[in-house]
Amino acid sequence: MTNKKYDDHFKKEIVKLHIEGKSVTDLSIEYRISPTSIYKWIKLYSKQQVIVTPKQFNEVYRENKKLRQEVEILKQAMSIMTAK
Repeated sequence: MTNKKYDDHFKKEIVKLHIEGKSVTDLSIEYRISPTSIYKWIKLYSKQQVIVTPKQFNEVYRENKKLRQEVEILKQAMSIMTAK
């Protein structure tokens, strides 16, 4: 069995695919990488950085926008209530 060297970019892409929902087994079969290697990469890169997918970013962005609107409504209501 040969020891293949994978660059950091490739490893991070595999970790990103896993975070997005692909199983380690599927990644292992598709890319012909041992599951052990993938688990090591997940452990390594999860500590170094947080990988946010575009979907996750959009969800957080929408929630933030909604919460800002709610705060604005509450400020307006408070202003009306204290004006009386």
